[in-house]
Amino acid sequence: MKNLFTIILSLCFVSLIFGQKKVVRECTSMLERGAVTEMVNVTHYIFTGQDTTGLHVKVEKIKVTEPRQEVVKKLNKDCTSPNPQDCMVETIVDVPAVTMNLYTLSGPDVTSEYETRIEKVEKVTMDGGLIRTKIVCEKNRTPKLINKVQEALILEGYPLTVNGKLDQATKLSLTDFQKHNKLAYGDLTLEVLAALNIK
Repeated sequence: MKNLFTIILSLCFVSLIFGQKKVVRECTSMLERGAVTEMVNVTHYIFTGQDTTGLHVKVEKIKVTEPRQEVVKKLNKDCTSPNPQDCMVETIVDVPAVTMNLYTLSGPDVTSEYETRIEKVEKVTMDGGLIRTKIVCEKNRTPKLINKVQEALILEGYPLTVNGKLDQATKLSLTDFQKHNKLAYGDLTLEVLAALNIK
């Protein structure tokens, strides 16, 4: 009986040891992710008639012109030249979108007094917020891996030095890349390694 108990205890101990070797520990963290958006075309039917009686119209704020950048000439206040033309400098300014409140119809079959306007709008396809995501465990953040991350970020246009350290400049560049690509940001994630084609 004592031998049977010893054998069972030994088998349990052996299975426990081999079982622990098979456990794969994944590191995860709660990280912030911005809302995922896409640009979509929305068709508006703008009522062009005079009498809205019997029509189901509603007032909608519609973008008439898209935001853009323009080159304009401005007077340089520090200029000391007596000729005003010498003091003019070209500057790029942001011109915001222009919106108008317009009467819109529910569809084209309501009346023949309408014109169609297609507006590009940003639509949220996935809400932002905190999400649990897989990250590279601390013990796996080797200088070789960080070198690959830095090299990939340099190819993306970030001004980094390849030094194998997850320094402040690398963290800032990584976060910017993650935000720009609508990924969870704030740590070295498996998702960002895939986006940077790092195996």
